[in-house]
Amino acid sequence: MGLLACMLGMMIVPAVLATPARAGTDYSFNLVTPNTATSPDGFPFAGDTIRLRGGGSFDPVAGTVDASGAFTHILASGTVFAHGTWVATSFVSFTAFGGPNGGLQGGVLTITVNVIHKGNVVFTGLTMVVTCTINAPPGYEEGTTLGPFIIPTGGETLIHTGN
Repeated sequence: MGLLACMLGMMIVPAVLATPARAGTDYSFNLVTPNTATSPDGFPFAGDTIRLRGGGSFDPVAGTVDASGAFTHILASGTVFAHGTWVATSFVSFTAFGGPNGGLQGGVLTITVNVIHKGNVVFTGLTMVVTCTINAPPGYEEGTTLGPFIIPTGGETLIHTGN
């Protein structure tokens, strides 16, 4: 997927040039089914899986996001290690792919999130990348990644326009 990743102070950056969003267009997104991703060898939490749910809205022109959801961190052994919530703290970028109608849009949304476990913020400034492959050019994979969990392994996403 062409992503560089590190955790705790480093960001995942999509290796694409952004297509400017239409002026005045608000968007929303949903993780339609639980989205999963794994962390590769050499990364923190190597072999573990994260399961994500949630959604929200964003305005790429204003650079704003309001999004949240839930996470479950599963060890490579299959044991649940942690669960809690995530909340978006900032908008990073959006590459719009377009789509057949306002309810079915594709694109790559990159936001920054905090992860909360048992009421405490345990990670700040993690990069979340939500990819919806509707109308996407070759080379994109549907799903959501978070921090060192950079290999999407399942789930469906959907992006909608407000206009």
